[in-house]
Amino acid sequence: MKTRRTSTDIVNRLKKMIVLDDLDKLPGELELSERLGVSRTIVREAIRVLEYEGVTRTVHGSGTFVLKRSRLKILFNVNFEIETDSARDILDLIELRRTLERSAISLAIASATRSDFEDFAICMEDLEKAIVSRRDLGNVDSRFHKKIFEISHNRFLEKVFQVVFDGLEVLWKSPLGLETFGDAGLPFHRTLYDAIIARNSAEALRIYDHIIDLDRKDIQDVTGISY
Repeated sequence: MKTRRTSTDIVNRLKKMIVLDDLDKLPGELELSERLGVSRTIVREAIRVLEYEGVTRTVHGSGTFVLKRSRLKILFNVNFEIETDSARDILDLIELRRTLERSAISLAIASATRSDFEDFAICMEDLEKAIVSRRDLGNVDSRFHKKIFEISHNRFLEKVFQVVFDGLEVLWKSPLGLETFGDAGLPFHRTLYDAIIARNSAEALRIYDHIIDLDRKDIQDVTGISY
């Protein structure tokens, strides 16, 4: 399927081209249009943005010259398509989440401050109350896990997880009719929290893997999928 690109996408492609090819001057509009697979109108819009940002300068009759190649701000989009109630998509996202959150846990243990842990403690208290009352449990549980990424102090990891979590929120709305999906892992959040606070990486990762394995089991028990 052909990707529909906007001028914003082309701005970022051109910035990458400037950095990777160490360009002093951009190719002409026609060449860029053919190379990037977009119309010349979109190329012109993108070049206007580059000029506004002070990255390039266009000289009539001579071309577009690069003014700077360092400290460029390049936006990377993470786009993926999910199918609601797809067991494969749910399991794939669970494993992607596992990979990201294990990294966040390790980084949080290594770099979280006392203030970070104080904020994390509030999330834990709120989660325990929500587990008992069942009130707003999904959102409170989300805040607990998002806090782990926040105190990891890696903004790229946090941003990528947010994209993944957006997908998870869609798929985890009673996936495949499972009203109690995720409940089995809730009692282990306190021990996960305790291990993180104690900066015990091996124990925290062991408990976290158990929580994720319980989520996987919920889906596998319903669908019979074993992968």
